[in-house]
Amino acid sequence: MYGVVGGGLAGLSAAVRLREAGHAVRVFEASDAVGGRARTVDTAGDPVARFPHYLSPTDDALQSLATDLGLGERIVRGRGRTARYRDGVVHRIDAPWERLAYPGTGLVDAARARRLARAVRSLGGAPADLDATTVEAFVADRASRATYEGYVEPVLRAEFGDRAGDVSAAWLAEWLRSREARGRSGTSVGHVDGSTARLVDALVESIGEEAVRTGSRVAGIGLGVGDDAGSGGPVSLAVETPTGRRVVECAGVVVAEGPAVLEDLTGIDPGVEAIPGASALVTTDDPIVDSWRVTVEPGALSGGEDAPFGTLFGHTNLVPPERYGSDHLTYLVGRGGSLAGGSDGDEDDGSDGDDVDDERLRDRWLSALADLFPSVSREDVRSVRVARDPAAAVAAPPGEVLSVDLGEVGVPGVAYAGPGSRLDRFGGSLDARVAAGVAAAEAVAGVGTTGSGATDDGTTADPASDPDGAGFEWE
Repeated sequence: MYGVVGGGLAGLSAAVRLREAGHAVRVFEASDAVGGRARTVDTAGDPVARFPHYLSPTDDALQSLATDLGLGERIVRGRGRTARYRDGVVHRIDAPWERLAYPGTGLVDAARARRLARAVRSLGGAPADLDATTVEAFVADRASRATYEGYVEPVLRAEFGDRAGDVSAAWLAEWLRSREARGRSGTSVGHVDGSTARLVDALVESIGEEAVRTGSRVAGIGLGVGDDAGSGGPVSLAVETPTGRRVVECAGVVVAEGPAVLEDLTGIDPGVEAIPGASALVTTDDPIVDSWRVTVEPGALSGGEDAPFGTLFGHTNLVPPERYGSDHLTYLVGRGGSLAGGSDGDEDDGSDGDDVDDERLRDRWLSALADLFPSVSREDVRSVRVARDPAAAVAAPPGEVLSVDLGEVGVPGVAYAGPGSRLDRFGGSLDARVAAGVAAAEAVAGVGTTGSGATDDGTTADPASDPDGAGFEWE
């Protein structure tokens, strides 16, 4: 039996891959529900994800997973208009003439930005040159300081908050790839029709509900001893449940949590820092903006301060508001300690030792929203629902990449599927989390050598009746 630590999309994808190869599997999720960032909340119509999730045309891993689960037709695409907020104005930047007219970059810097994109693409995915330095240093060297400040930095800060200056230039390749489908009418954007809840439900059904344990926090990982020590198993999990602490013996383990959890469980120094994030889902009668995505420039507030959120997603500018009872839904997204205003629970956000609870965050963000858009008053806002993610992104510095197969760094029988790994270098993307989960399953178990539904000895694995290798059945 294989254990999966974490019931988010990466963990569920890893579990499905293991089950396809016929292995019994258990998913241990500390909270009361699986799904992680893909969890949803109710609206007046369809449910909607707590965090904004959209697909670019290059997001093959999630599309492939959805197809395998019979949901391929549920991935629908549209055109999303993109814009930037600067000096009190929302400037659209899709069409070439819109980008040339944008006051953040002049004609010279626009030309330099195009040369920068060509320089990054010319590396052809060979990241040695990119991963040798930071985004800031690379852009300033290959284009200009003005190009960095006007073209790249606003997006980088929206993604990584106050850690933007530490991020490897390898991020540029991912960013530019996501923009390849942009045209004068917007960029190609995909989403799961009916919300990500459909995807989570299908994953759980494929794994088997009996194999998913919520309210089960993995408190420790122990490597086996004896003939198998150092060869990938056995591995024991110390699992804390409402009824007590149990030890579960596994053939291998996938850790699908953030870098901090990985360090707690294995002692591995991840070398990367998770960036906390917050998302506020705002419900109004009328749209706040007329674009799908608006990046807020630094210093955008009337007093010259940064807004506490770096991006607005006009969700119902992409998905018809009729799907949500004619309500208009807008996500406000902030990253980093000072931007997000704290992480989940009572943990310190790492900014100034002062957590910001949901009520204070709502007040601060609504005040900033009214400052940016004076026509939007608090009376216009019907609801604000806050969600938090302690690992919304990863500020991966140059050269720092977490191994997928942790046997390479002295922890045999364990694979990592969280943000910061090779396939999910910077976090944030659902597609990357799916790819990381599948890769971790294959690394820990050599998945693919047996047919779907067959165990290693040719029999059928039953996730409900198979004991967890510790002499007990789960209650």
